[in-house]
Amino acid sequence: MTDYDVIVTGAGPAGSMAARQLAERGARVLLLDKQKFPRDKPCGGGVTLRAASFQDIDLSSVIERTIYAARFSLRLGESFDRRFDRPLTYMTQRCHLDQHLVERAAHAGADLHDGESVRQIETNGTINVRTESDAYTGQILIGADGANGVTGRALGPRVDYEEAVALEGNVLYRKDVPEEWRDVVGLDLGGLAGGYGWVFPKGDHLNVGVGAWKYAGFTLRPKLAQLSRRYGFDAERLENLRGHHLPVRRSGTPISRGRVALVGDAAGLVDPLSGEGIHMAFASGRLAADAAFRVLAGEAADMRAYQIEVDAELQPELDVSRRLQELFNFAPPPYLAAMRRSQKFWHFFCYLIRGELTYLDFTNKIGPMRLAVDFFAGVAERRRLARVRSGLVRLSNAR
Repeated sequence: MTDYDVIVTGAGPAGSMAARQLAERGARVLLLDKQKFPRDKPCGGGVTLRAASFQDIDLSSVIERTIYAARFSLRLGESFDRRFDRPLTYMTQRCHLDQHLVERAAHAGADLHDGESVRQIETNGTINVRTESDAYTGQILIGADGANGVTGRALGPRVDYEEAVALEGNVLYRKDVPEEWRDVVGLDLGGLAGGYGWVFPKGDHLNVGVGAWKYAGFTLRPKLAQLSRRYGFDAERLENLRGHHLPVRRSGTPISRGRVALVGDAAGLVDPLSGEGIHMAFASGRLAADAAFRVLAGEAADMRAYQIEVDAELQPELDVSRRLQELFNFAPPPYLAAMRRSQKFWHFFCYLIRGELTYLDFTNKIGPMRLAVDFFAGVAERRRLARVRSGLVRLSNAR
């Protein structure tokens, strides 16, 4: 049984960030992942400028497209383009991004065991992790193995989150994507419960996908077909079709217990409005590494400080995003009209995407209007939940 200071389960952006940060400070780190690298993950592959700047390593080698414009449509209707004079976001593929990040973690000194699945975790005193091939002990466990990972079950009570789901596929091109899509993302709004449809350009293909709340998951396949046809793609020829879950944490729910902490998707740290999780993965991975280092240095007894910092630094942003999501999905047409006609509104959207403004900045800028935002967001949420309950009752009666 090999002994480590910290065991990290899951080598995606959150896990690799935590492992690298700790290894650079001299900690003995084991980084486990059930899949062999390089491996791909279902994900739109958008890396915001804010997320990229959060990394202290260069990501340019895995960036395939730089986005300057967005093509908006409402419920697959007429589309319009808006362009900005600076980059809005970057596009990558998770097979390339995650490989780059995990290589840097290994280079820093983390012991990477890919292709090794965790079978059992015990947290009585020391951390004991058994995999399909070996056993390890550690002082601290950082779970970065996703919403349905083994580490979350070791934490005790399940993290309280709402679930969204997404379905995506790729339109492949032999040489390059069409000129009209090379620096443009497509966003179809208003047609999915709590989500949207997208077209994201990569190096040799377009990623086409749809996302919604889990209760509306049955609509995703027909919606993806409709979105594909709307933009002239053959839905029957989409490659690498796959679905995935997007966990959205409820404020205040536990993501640490003793010397165990959850990061990234495992903690439900996904932006509700955009569905983007890479920025929060980087941020939570770094916060977990900081808290773990304090435990190893004898400055703290457990990982409680990690959750306190998440609740203070990250969760307020996610809470505002959640209210804006409810408000937008309640009545999307006015927002699309403002996006189309108002240069100020479009620029405000760009500053949010670029990370020059945060959601909290938004609430500060609107002043007393935030009370109205909170009120109508609450109305929208109650109506949505009532529809969900009504739908579940009908489904139960049908059975």
